[in-house]
Amino acid sequence: MKRITTLIVALVALFFASCTPRTTIAPKTTDGKPYDIIVICPNDAWHGELSMAVCDMLEEDAPGLTRPQGYFNIVKQCNDKALTEIDRKMGNILRISIDPGVVSPATMVAYNVYARPQTMVTIQAPSAASATLYIEHSSEAIRDIFERGEREASNNYYRAGASQQLMDDFKKHTGYSMVIPSNYYKATTRDKSLLWYIRDYTKKAQYIFAFSSDIDDNELSPEWIVRQIANKLYTIPGEIAGSYMSINDDGPIIADQVDVNGRSFTELRGWWAVKGDFMGGPFVSYSTLDADMEHVTTIVFALYAPEEGQRNPLRELEHLIYTIK
Repeated sequence: MKRITTLIVALVALFFASCTPRTTIAPKTTDGKPYDIIVICPNDAWHGELSMAVCDMLEEDAPGLTRPQGYFNIVKQCNDKALTEIDRKMGNILRISIDPGVVSPATMVAYNVYARPQTMVTIQAPSAASATLYIEHSSEAIRDIFERGEREASNNYYRAGASQQLMDDFKKHTGYSMVIPSNYYKATTRDKSLLWYIRDYTKKAQYIFAFSSDIDDNELSPEWIVRQIANKLYTIPGEIAGSYMSINDDGPIIADQVDVNGRSFTELRGWWAVKGDFMGGPFVSYSTLDADMEHVTTIVFALYAPEEGQRNPLRELEHLIYTIK
């Protein structure tokens, strides 16, 4: 057991030591949908435990959604010789290289190799077995590389078309700057301390909420944050008389601590619902203690999408928190 633990620690340490990003300027623009990914791997190695490890890593259910959906969609597996021009224009590429001459598994990261914006992760390993073990114990770190690429592409797109008026309004209300896309509009709320932006589609909607809460101590517990969110959502009426937004008691509350631009946030994932109506969906919130140590600013991103995948539009929303200053 001690030998296995030592090997795992060594593999994770090697992963971070070997991630050397390389960026080029590709002339072509990527095709495909966000979170689609191609796996380039020798056909004779793409079987058994290696293929299962890759699928488990990339297609594991993303947390917090009301309907199961993986972190990524593997759209194709092929070897290098079968790679087409269309394949090269995918936004995410995972390449697995099996080379007996390699001493130990390593990871290399490159950006915009064939198209832009594009993230390519190459895993070199002396055997399929060592590649499998390496992937199993580095799954979260590898996914995070692709996630950061998706985040940067999304935020760059929205920075180019942000609404200065809504951003000024957001800063006035919260004291923070954050990119607000121009296709949102400000909704009227009964509680003037609650800021609410909406992006409406034909069959879905994206919401951004922001508010401040008084706090008596410096500990931001998930339970306390949930109560603050629930109290604010209660003031938003539904379309049916007597209905209102709420936190869905049947949904999970997944808590984490994240660092965003040098500031610590408590991240919560859960489900919202409209009491007395059929509407609902996933949400993710970010709460941070303000400089005065007496107030907490909370930003909530919520999605209503009953007829399509939830991962992409929710990720598109939560990426915006990484533009905050």
